[in-house]
Amino acid sequence: MTRNNAIVSIILIIIFGFSLWALLPMKGERFGRKGLHLGLDLVGGVHLVYQADFSGNETSEQTKSDMSRAVLTIQRRIDKYGVTEPVIQQLGADRIMVQLPGFTDIEAAKGLVEQTGFLEFREVELNASAQPVYLRDYLNQARLQLVDKKETGDRIFVSSVTNSLGKTDYKTIAFLSQASGALVFTDVSGNPVDNSTLQNNSDSLAWIPARGDSGKQLTGNFLADASPGLSGDLTPKPEVNIKWNGEGGVMFDQIAKRLYNPNGQYAPQYLLGIFLDNTLLSAPRINSPQFNGSGVITGSYTVTEADDLANLLKSGSLPMPLKKPPMYQEKVSATLGANFIAKSWLAGLIGIILIMLFMIAYYRLPGFLSSLALIFYGVLVLAIFKLWPVTLTLAGLGGFVVSIGMAVDANILIFERMKEELRAGRTLGAAVEAGFNRAWSAILDSNVTTIIACVILIWLASSVIASAQVMGFAVTLLIGVIISMFTAIIVTRTLLRLLIHTTLARRMELFLIDRGKK
Repeated sequence: MTRNNAIVSIILIIIFGFSLWALLPMKGERFGRKGLHLGLDLVGGVHLVYQADFSGNETSEQTKSDMSRAVLTIQRRIDKYGVTEPVIQQLGADRIMVQLPGFTDIEAAKGLVEQTGFLEFREVELNASAQPVYLRDYLNQARLQLVDKKETGDRIFVSSVTNSLGKTDYKTIAFLSQASGALVFTDVSGNPVDNSTLQNNSDSLAWIPARGDSGKQLTGNFLADASPGLSGDLTPKPEVNIKWNGEGGVMFDQIAKRLYNPNGQYAPQYLLGIFLDNTLLSAPRINSPQFNGSGVITGSYTVTEADDLANLLKSGSLPMPLKKPPMYQEKVSATLGANFIAKSWLAGLIGIILIMLFMIAYYRLPGFLSSLALIFYGVLVLAIFKLWPVTLTLAGLGGFVVSIGMAVDANILIFERMKEELRAGRTLGAAVEAGFNRAWSAILDSNVTTIIACVILIWLASSVIASAQVMGFAVTLLIGVIISMFTAIIVTRTLLRLLIHTTLARRMELFLIDRGKK
C-alpha cells in the first residue's frame, strides 16, 4: 500500500505541476500556450443566428450534409480574417450560430457570413523556359522578362512547408493583380504586404488560373460532386472522388493533358492547385492525360482529411441560402464583460476561501487536507478549460463557481463515515479505508444524477432551445463534477494515506471534534 501510494503521489504532483505551468502567465505564445478562451459575453463582439432556407425537397441525409458543409464554409471564411476564437456551430436541424468575439461592426460580420466563397483551380506559372516562376522572379526586375506576359490573370504566391507530422502546410504569402499595371503586392484581404515578408518568402510559387483551350478558367461552378473514398485492397488509402459537369469535364481534360507527365515526375509544373477564397487547399499531381468527366485526388490523407477536403470542394459557396435578416443578431459590449470577469473571479475566490475555512473549522486536519485537494481541483479544472479549450462565457464561469461548492460534497460524506468508524474504535487507517468504501455508493449516485442533468442541458442547448449560455453552464459544471470525483476519491484519499504514517495520526483530537463521544 505504501509503495502504491507513493507512486500515486508522484503522479498527482506531476499532474498538479503541469496544470499550474499551463495556467501561469507567459510572455508570448511559446509552446502553443495561450490565455483562457473567453466567450462573446466577456470580451464583446457580434452574435448571429441564421436559419437555412431549404426548398423542402431534401432528404434528411442531404440536409445533414448541407448543414455540415455550410458550417465548414463559414468557418474557413472567418478563419481567413483572423477573428480570435470564433464559435461557429449548428443549432438544431437548420440553424447556425456564429459568435465573433472582438468584432465591432455587425454589418461587416453579416457580410462575412453571407458572402459566396470562390472555389477555383490554378496551376504553377511557367517562364519562357518552361520552368516554375517564384516570387523572387517578380522581386528581381532583371528576371521579369522571363514571365509569361500572355497570362493577364491574378497571381497568388504560396509558401509550402512540411510540419512535424510530415504533412504539407500551405500559406498564401501575397496576391498580385495585373489590373493596375503596377506590381502591388497585397494579402488576400487587399492590404499591402510588408517588403520584408516578401523577401523572407521569395521561394513561394506563383499560381495562375488554370484555363481550358477556350481561355475560360476552371472554377467550382463546373464541379458536380466530390466525395471521400478508399482505394487499394490490402491497405486501403483515403482519397477524394470528383465529378465534373459536361463543360467542366472537357476543360479539366484539356488542363490534365497539358499538366500530365508520363514519367511520373513530381514537380511543381505538374500540379493542379485547388484554391478556396485564395487559399490553397491541396495540390495534387495529374496522373492521367484524360479523365472523362471524373477524377481521383490521392495523397497521404487520413480518413478525416479526405472527408474534410471533399466537403471543402463542395463548399465553394454555401450549399443553401441563409434566410435574411438573421433570426437573431446582437452586438455585445466588452465593457460589461470586463466587469463580469472581475466579479466572477472574485466570487470564485471568496467561495473557495469560505469553503476551506468551514472544512478546516469543522473537520480539522481532514478538512485541511480536503482544502489542499480543493486547490488541486481548481488548478486542474482551469487547466482543462485552457487546454481543451473550453470557451468560457459568464454562464460558464457561474457553472465553475457552483462546482466549487459541489467539489467538497464527497469529502463531507467520506469524513462523516470516518468519524463513525473512529467512534466505533477502529484505527485511523481502517477508518480511512472504510470511510471511502462506504461513502462511495452515495458519492456515485449523487454525481451521476448531476452528470445526467448536465448532459440533458447540453442536448437542450445544442438543439431545442439553442442557447450558448445554457451550454456554457452545463459544460463547465459537467467538467467540474467529474474532476471533483477524481479529487475526492484519489487526491484526498492519497493525502490521508500519507498522513497515517506520520506522528499526527496519533492525535485523534485532530480528526474528531467530539472525540469524547462513543
